[in-house]
Amino acid sequence: MTKKKNKFWIVLIVLLISSVYIIPILMMVFGSFKTQGEALQMNLRLPKSFQWQNYRHVIETGGILRGYRNSFIITVFSVIMVIIFGSMTGVIISRRGDKKGRGLYYYFVFGLTATMQMVTTYALILKLNLYGTYISTILVLTAINLPFAVITFSSYVKGIPREIDEAAIVDGCNAFQLIFKILLPIMKPITITNLIIAAIGIWNNFQIPLYLMSSSEKTTIPMMIFNFYGLYSRDWNYVFAALVITVLPIVILYLCLQKYIVEGMTSGAVKG
Repeated sequence: MTKKKNKFWIVLIVLLISSVYIIPILMMVFGSFKTQGEALQMNLRLPKSFQWQNYRHVIETGGILRGYRNSFIITVFSVIMVIIFGSMTGVIISRRGDKKGRGLYYYFVFGLTATMQMVTTYALILKLNLYGTYISTILVLTAINLPFAVITFSSYVKGIPREIDEAAIVDGCNAFQLIFKILLPIMKPITITNLIIAAIGIWNNFQIPLYLMSSSEKTTIPMMIFNFYGLYSRDWNYVFAALVITVLPIVILYLCLQKYIVEGMTSGAVKG
């Protein structure tokens, strides 16, 4: 009986904590199908009639598709760079095992905890003549997400036997073939974990594109939502619809790849 009671309380506590996140999400989804008056009530009631035109209005007037394009370009290229450079650096740090490798590891640990200085970053981007370009935003977002990727890849690789490296080298693999053809498929759980975490952070990032993008044609989804809210601050049905459209790609990505997240995070935490 004691174990059953403990399980009951644990489940109850988890449900209460989860409700902090679930209730606003349900309110947002239901509100996106309501009329303006119904959405202003901010409750969990189902709409009297589903207003599908809310989504059409948001797409036609909010510039959502342009924001999708810009966010997609920035997110895809940033995530690719994070995975490539994070896996390469993580493998090198893990396999070296000397003072230089440990020093490089702690360098990225420091990068994980250090606060980014936006003023100096902005000045550097101006000096390099990259202001207002996709490249500037991609490089900065890659740098922000790279320390976590390096640390998790390095920890995961420590659990892979070195004999695999030796066998690959004997078969004629060079360093790049060893990392991308042999080790990277083995590191699939931590690769997908980093992919999802980086994609969520980059897709939702508001600050970096705000400072580094000069043209309205290159505004990302979070910036579009900010501008849209300024125009429709009382039309919460439209605001909710815009938010649903914004989070939908990340939710789909997470649901498709969620089975790898727990394995990747626990492996990266325990090993090394």
